[in-house]
Amino acid sequence: MRLALNTYVYEVAQWPIEKTLKSAHRFGFHFVEHAAGGAGDPTLMTPSQAADVVKIYRDFGLQSSQMLLVHCEHVTTSDPERRRTTLDYLKRCSEWNLELGGRQVLICWGSGLHHPDMIPEQAWCNAVSLLTEFAQWGLPKGVIVDLEMEPDIYMLLHSMDQMARMVEDINLPNVYPNVDIGHMTITREGPVRLEKIRHRIIHAHISETAGFKHTNSIIGSGVVDFKSYIDKCIELGIEENCAGIGETAVAGIEMGEPGGEVDDPDRWVRESLDYLQRVLPEVRQ
Repeated sequence: MRLALNTYVYEVAQWPIEKTLKSAHRFGFHFVEHAAGGAGDPTLMTPSQAADVVKIYRDFGLQSSQMLLVHCEHVTTSDPERRRTTLDYLKRCSEWNLELGGRQVLICWGSGLHHPDMIPEQAWCNAVSLLTEFAQWGLPKGVIVDLEMEPDIYMLLHSMDQMARMVEDINLPNVYPNVDIGHMTITREGPVRLEKIRHRIIHAHISETAGFKHTNSIIGSGVVDFKSYIDKCIELGIEENCAGIGETAVAGIEMGEPGGEVDDPDRWVRESLDYLQRVLPEVRQ
C-alpha cells in the first residue's frame, strides 16, 4: 500500500499549486491527491496554466491517485442550471485528472447538502440521478468515481450504510466508496463496519480528529487509531481490489479545513510523516 499527499493542506495555506507540487516532490511522494479547488481548480486555469501543471506532474514523476472534486455541494440540486454547472465541473476536472495520470475522482460534500425546503428522499433521488449520469459519462473514459462519507448530518451521506446504499442505487461498475478513517472515527464506526463494502474498498484517507470535531489536523495530534483501519482494509483485500481494476492501493494524508489556518503546510506534512513512519511503516511513499 502506498501513501499519497493530499494538496488541500497547501490550498488552505494559499500556496500556488506549482509550489505545492515542488513540496510533494521534495518529500518523496509519487502519488498526489489533487484538490480541485482554488489554485488547483483546472476550471479556473487558462489552457496554458493547466498544461504547465501537467508538465510539472510529469517532470517530477508525480501521479494523481485521486482528484478531490470539492465543489459538489449542489449534487442534490433540483435546479437545472446548478445541475448543469455541477456536471460541467465534474466532467472537466475528470478529463484533466486523466492528463495527470489519474482515474479516481472523489465526490466531496457527502454527495451534496440537505436543504430545508427539500425532503431527504428528493435530495437522495436527485443525487442518484446526477451521479449516475456522471458515472455513465465517465465509464468509457476509464473514470472511477469515489464517494465520500462526511460526518455532518446536513450532508447526504453521513454513515457507511448510506454510502453502501448509494453505491448500490447507482449500480455502475466504476462507482466505489472512499474510506475516510477520521470521518468514521467521528461517527463511531469502527473497522468492522468496512465488512459491508469489503469488495469495493480501493482508496483510503488518513485524516485526524479530536473525537467529536472534524479537525483535519496534523496526523497523530488527535485520537484516531489509523493502524486498525488500515490493517482492516488490507485484511479485506484492498490490494486485490485495486489490482483487479489496474489501480494502486493508496492512502492519502488529508489535512486542512475550509476557512481554517495552516501556518506552515510543510511542517504539517513533515510531522505527519514522522508519526506515520512509526505507526504504519508498511505504508510507503
